[in-house]
Amino acid sequence: APWAPPQLTQTGGHIKRRVQHYGYVFDYESSDVLRRDDGGSNDVDGKGSEKSACPALPCMDANVAEMSDNEVEEWTDCAVKDVKVWEALAGVIEKTRRFDVSSVEKGDLNDRVDNISLGKGTKRTFPHLNQLTINEYNPGEGIGSHVDTVTAFDDGLLIITLNGGIVMEFRNAIDDGSDSNMRKLVYLPPRSLAVLSEDARYKYEHMIVSRMTDTVNGEIINRKLRVSLTLRTALTAPLLDEGMKKISLAQSKVPQSPLPKYESKVFPPRWGQLSDAALANASRRVGGEKEASIDRSDLITPATESKHVHAVYDAIATQWHHTRGKRGVLWPGATQFIESLPHGSIIADVGCGDGKYFAEILKHSYVIGTDISEPLLKTAATRGDETDDDKRKNIDGPQYQRLSKAKRALSENPSVAVADCLHIPLRSNSCDAAISIAVMHHLSTEARRIRCLSELKRIVKVGGRFNVQAWALEQENDSKRKFHGTDLLVPFNAQPKYLQTQAKSSETDSDTTHQPKSISAESKGKGVAQMMAEQYDGAEFDSKKNLVVFQRYCHMYRKGELESLCERVSGLEVLESAYEKGNWVITCRVCE
Repeated sequence: APWAPPQLTQTGGHIKRRVQHYGYVFDYESSDVLRRDDGGSNDVDGKGSEKSACPALPCMDANVAEMSDNEVEEWTDCAVKDVKVWEALAGVIEKTRRFDVSSVEKGDLNDRVDNISLGKGTKRTFPHLNQLTINEYNPGEGIGSHVDTVTAFDDGLLIITLNGGIVMEFRNAIDDGSDSNMRKLVYLPPRSLAVLSEDARYKYEHMIVSRMTDTVNGEIINRKLRVSLTLRTALTAPLLDEGMKKISLAQSKVPQSPLPKYESKVFPPRWGQLSDAALANASRRVGGEKEASIDRSDLITPATESKHVHAVYDAIATQWHHTRGKRGVLWPGATQFIESLPHGSIIADVGCGDGKYFAEILKHSYVIGTDISEPLLKTAATRGDETDDDKRKNIDGPQYQRLSKAKRALSENPSVAVADCLHIPLRSNSCDAAISIAVMHHLSTEARRIRCLSELKRIVKVGGRFNVQAWALEQENDSKRKFHGTDLLVPFNAQPKYLQTQAKSSETDSDTTHQPKSISAESKGKGVAQMMAEQYDGAEFDSKKNLVVFQRYCHMYRKGELESLCERVSGLEVLESAYEKGNWVITCRVCE
């Protein structure tokens, strides 16, 4: 999942390193877990605090309890080979839950402190792990000395280190007269698992000193980028005495129990739906003073877009993919822009839909896709289900065969997330380039169009470029489309067979905002198309064609309008403006 917005601290600042929580959010500002029963929005209805919005914890199939350790190992290996990152992470989490720490000799830190000894032959696992925090440490970054909040997490902090090793420092946090000044340095090499349990969990603070090098066995080692996966068991809230705000483990009046697992085997995860105030605050922290001046109301999706854009694309996603994505027809201007970028570029496809440009990008570069429609993204993220190459040709279109085997695996399991183009969940200056094809004509106000351009500028590095295409008011003489205004509802004729598929698949989806209504008894005797039209709010039945008609909101751009919007975003330079088959196209460079 994308990195979370900047995390606030108790002192009012924010954490410099990138972080994302899964399952439950650990709030650095309050030093506590944001529990669902506290009104947090970890629950599926999303009614709680926007601070607690986070993706679910990746999980394996429902029958994972019946799988042997070897079967879990094989399942995880297959996911890694197929570049199925969500599934691979789910396998790693399950393996970690089952790992018997009693089978490994304790580190020398535990040899020097009092321990609660396990009985001979006693197995020690952590089956209730329900919270994951992923941290990215650049060379020079660290974390202050601390003991993880005792009432937030149970015993057992399991830390997986990836890419670069690090020295972690431990100090006795309890003044009990024994080894009170003890300091121990422990090197965590790449691909290692460190288990902090018992005294190492409760008695000793741990920290990572901010520096560029570590000394290991007398050798100075330059730090590299390190990614840590910290797995913990989040607990129910403790019962406090009246007037108490904080509590130690010994003061808890009732035993705490693990919170239920909040998991999903579905990819992509839905990005937290933040309130307009939270979005504005996030913009203020990430984008600086200029972004903070944006009217908060511009960040609230207007009803026109919710009903005539978001709901429509959720409903027609299957047909859209079958009739457009599979054909592999790409706009020449977009493909030329992609081909002009240096090989190995990281490209954001904002409003990627079913990912039809992914294969073109993956020939030489890498892509991160975002779209507001989860059903559309699911068509992009389920291309690897077929194992027969001939069937896959039909799924992915002709561009599929032009990819290498490794890039084909990435195309079948792309990096995508559900997100609004006005609040892209990517770090500032994190992409070499971006494209946004057929997105801006669905934004219903000028302020929202400017915000979209500002977001594209924010995520692209200085010197990088982005390409935008949107419908033009001026259509060619031989075009079937003739627009007689700039803000219109454009009909989309949907075949009922695709809507039936969409309606069935949505029954198990947690988000019911745009789902079809149940078929009423009055629908008996009516045709399928008419019944489907009655199910979907705002849809109409075309009796002549026997189709379901949806109305899509579109803003038709006049010549020079896109360039005029770009002039209102400081630090943007329009490099090229062109007209292409009923679309206006601009290419911009980020100058500052």
